[in-house]
Amino acid sequence: MKEMMRIFLTAIKKRGHILKLIEKVDELKIKLICEGQEDFLIFQRGEVFLHSDKSDTSVTYEINGHRDSIYRLLEGKEKLRILIKDGQLKVKAPFRTILLIESIFYLTKPEDLYKEFIS
Repeated sequence: MKEMMRIFLTAIKKRGHILKLIEKVDELKIKLICEGQEDFLIFQRGEVFLHSDKSDTSVTYEINGHRDSIYRLLEGKEKLRILIKDGQLKVKAPFRTILLIESIFYLTKPEDLYKEFIS
């Protein structure tokens, strides 16, 4: 999943207009949980990066689900709210945050870079 997230980071950094969505966000920490793995995305003042400190207790939002659902979210192929509604992902976040996260992932769409991960 880490490689998949790195591809997402590369794609979002190429789309400066999407980073404008998080320009005024002081800090948005998201823990992605997939099949026993935990990875962390940090959105902060117009930047996004991976975070690897699993002992960090300040992570406030979580997205939990199966690999395919997480990948569809990261690819921008499926909206977060649909994945939640269908029971494919569980999210711990306020509705406004869910909308922001959904917008970021859906608009980034890293295109063909993910093909090697999809089975």
